Amino acid sequence: MLTPRMKSQPQYPPLEWDRSGRQHIVFVSAEDPALARHLFEDPPEGDLTLIHVSEDAESNASGWQVSLPPGSTRRVTRRLDSALQKLHESLDQARMGARLYLVGSEDIIWQASKVADRFGMGSDAVRRHRLGTLARPVYCVHCRTTTRGVRTNVADCSGCGRALFVRDHFSRHQGAYMGFQVDAEKPGELPPIEEVYR
Repeated sequence: MLTPRMKSQPQYPPLEWDRSGRQHIVFVSAEDPALARHLFEDPPEGDLTLIHVSEDAESNASGWQVSLPPGSTRRVTRRLDSALQKLHESLDQARMGARLYLVGSEDIIWQASKVADRFGMGSDAVRRHRLGTLARPVYCVHCRTTTRGVRTNVADCSGCGRALFVRDHFSRHQGAYMGFQVDAEKPGELPPIEEVYR
């Protein structure tokens, strides 16, 4: 059972256009045809770019690509690192009044947020909408490694191998939940391990 939300945990309101924007960049890594139709049936004014991480990058069959309005720019890739590079390029060419929309798992949303941070995009210019898995990125406070895709309350750090207790405290700076060694006082003594983030 999930514990009550901590103040540090991000809120993800329903995704809507910021119609005050002059340019709109949509970064998507999860499928939701209904959301795509909802957004694109009444697109905002200004340039619209879709950066889509899709396993079937050559196909136009995803809900996002099918619904994309004519005249929009489409940048599709299979790999997250390539999509983040495309986001970097798009933000590098963006004009004043650009708005960014991030859609996908929490881990990917916050990896993309770090790219936006490099360009000084404030919180009022970025909208986030979580879709897909609840698996968490976990930042090890001991070795400073982020372990991705964590579904359990205790997980091995991918850097130092420590058994980490996955806290509910979220660091926007790290884009991850904090993980602390769970058996520091009594090595090898672990609480029951449960899958809680599906």
